[in-house]
Amino acid sequence: MTDFTFISSADNEKIKLYKRLSADKKLRRKEQLFTVEGARLTADAAAEAIELHCVFFTENALKKYSEALELLFSKYNKKTFSMISDELAASLSDTQMSQGIFAICRMPKSDNAAQYAKMKSGGKYIILDNIQDPGNMGTMLRTADACGIDAVITCSCCDVYNPKTVRSAMGSLMRVNIIDDDIGNAVLNLKNAGIAVYAAVIDSSAVSLTECDFSKGGAVMIGNEGNGLPSEHSALADVPLTIKMHGTINSLNAAMAAGIIMWELSKA
Repeated sequence: MTDFTFISSADNEKIKLYKRLSADKKLRRKEQLFTVEGARLTADAAAEAIELHCVFFTENALKKYSEALELLFSKYNKKTFSMISDELAASLSDTQMSQGIFAICRMPKSDNAAQYAKMKSGGKYIILDNIQDPGNMGTMLRTADACGIDAVITCSCCDVYNPKTVRSAMGSLMRVNIIDDDIGNAVLNLKNAGIAVYAAVIDSSAVSLTECDFSKGGAVMIGNEGNGLPSEHSALADVPLTIKMHGTINSLNAAMAAGIIMWELSKA
């Protein structure tokens, strides 16, 4: 496939849109578009039936990642693709070692009511409350994907379509069921579906994670990196749980704690 439109100017409307989407959460939500960078992430988006609004690639990328790009060429209209200069690619890249492939993707349609309607006793869920670090968020989504978590519910968290989250999630963003909601409504819907809700807290009197019975599923609330769960939120749960630790350590990085909890959920 040859004769692509060539873009070298930073004033190109598609290029300006990519830059604005990368930087602006409100614009991402308004346009229902987000950005991805790299051969693998772009291919993952296509594999999960995410609509590619437009794709940019350099001449070097066409040579180095020809197999990935040829697969995309076979799925989308030629007008979707544009070749760009190395200088322009450098201005778009959010990484030190750019692969020279960039895409604007359309967000999958979100329907909370439909997601809640599918919830079932025995399902395994994570509720993330006020997680603010995009890297942590991406790591949690990747872990949820690996552990087979049925859905991740985000409440007052950073944007899951932040470029750092997208990159950290390594394609899992495209595969994990994500519900964005108010924590009170989320807990209410979970309980209505017959799902026990647990709150991860730092409290020696709470039930040890290893003693929790997840054989009938469950949903675990995990709080902010610095402050954990507010007391009024943890009070919504059926059971407080804690990760018992040795020595003088009494807390873990939120993504690490979430990983341990999701592993225990997946074992049941």
